[in-house]
Amino acid sequence: MASKSFITPFIRHVTTRGYAQAAPATKRDPKLTSCVMPHKTFVAAFDNGSPVTRVTVAFKAGSRYEPQSELGIAHVIRSSAGLSTKHANNFIMSRKLAQIGASVTASGDREFIYYTLETTQDNMSAALDVLSNMITCQEYRPWELSDNEPRLKFEIAALPPQVRAVDLLHRAAYRRNLGNSLFISPKRIGKISSESLQHYTGTNMSPSRCAIVVVGGTQEKANMIAQNLTIPALDPTPSEASKYIGGELRKEMGGDLAHVAIATQGAVAGSAQGLALAIAAKALGNGPVTKWGADNSPLAKAIGNIGPFAAAGFNVTYSDNGLFGVVLSVPKDEANAAVKAVAGLLKNPKLSNEAIQAGKSQLKLQVLSEADEGSSLAESIAAQGFYTGQAKSPADIAKEIDAVSTNDIASALSGAARNKLSMGAAGNLAFLPYLDEL
Repeated sequence: MASKSFITPFIRHVTTRGYAQAAPATKRDPKLTSCVMPHKTFVAAFDNGSPVTRVTVAFKAGSRYEPQSELGIAHVIRSSAGLSTKHANNFIMSRKLAQIGASVTASGDREFIYYTLETTQDNMSAALDVLSNMITCQEYRPWELSDNEPRLKFEIAALPPQVRAVDLLHRAAYRRNLGNSLFISPKRIGKISSESLQHYTGTNMSPSRCAIVVVGGTQEKANMIAQNLTIPALDPTPSEASKYIGGELRKEMGGDLAHVAIATQGAVAGSAQGLALAIAAKALGNGPVTKWGADNSPLAKAIGNIGPFAAAGFNVTYSDNGLFGVVLSVPKDEANAAVKAVAGLLKNPKLSNEAIQAGKSQLKLQVLSEADEGSSLAESIAAQGFYTGQAKSPADIAKEIDAVSTNDIASALSGAARNKLSMGAAGNLAFLPYLDEL
């Protein structure tokens, strides 16, 4: 579960002789509050005194909710954010945002779609009108969807091979639901109709499946935004729980490298096991910690001296499942030895106390550093609200990381090691072993 913490900027006041002296700035401690509105919308506010306000409106409408006949529809919705609506075309909305110095971005993962607004306090009202128009008044016009097809093709063509490997890993591990790809297949571009898009947004973007987070504002302001956001209350599409199955998928793409994502079943979001596995993923290794430095992580030691490679542990958690594993990029000739070494480490994970302490420090650094990005912090708080019904500040999460014991991590690792492996691979796979050979 991604999360972050905001560090209050330190303002140095230099005193000089003059006609007047400004009053020293008062220190404001960041405050995180949350509640659930009567229509079941989760609302949170992180008041940190920032002059820039970020508003994130999130929906349970990620790729896991896509029907099998409409795979890729969530990607089209993300890419279509900002197109013409019932009340304004895309030029007018872009012009309004540009005039007030605001921006709106759309992002998403397998469970959620996020719309994030960034603006100053003075222009909040005008910017919210544009955001509300984008979210509640979508009108997917067929000719605009056709004009948007080159953008979809570019986004797919620009995907790094490591991302393709992780995407294939999910499909191999879950097949459906969480196995649905984050990206539309090139063969399906132009095949999703505007009626299908309207039906999907209408059934999945409802108040009970919505979270609103304000970073740089009060809880009262967040509640007011939630009350003024008129989202139609329709019956959501029922979704089945994901089931970890395990398997492998391979995509031959040529080149000199093999990119492999290998993992076992992890833990659900918000659980103690999920936090322990997040620490373990950092403890496994994430490359050299200094530029041009040596990689002395347990992962690098297990792989050994086989030539240049890149390997990092990862842990992803969802509402009802998770994955814990390693992403590896290695020369094609060395793929056999490297992947077998990684699989052996996942089946029999052994981490020293020094590695665990380093993993804790690295995870806390990530949590606290990501808080500097207000939009990332808002999306993280929204995800927490969906998963657990409450939100924790990055500082509180850092304290929870410190409280995780070595025994907790060992227990979580042993539980994950008992599950079967899954693998996704892309690149030159001539020497890559199959899953049953590991």
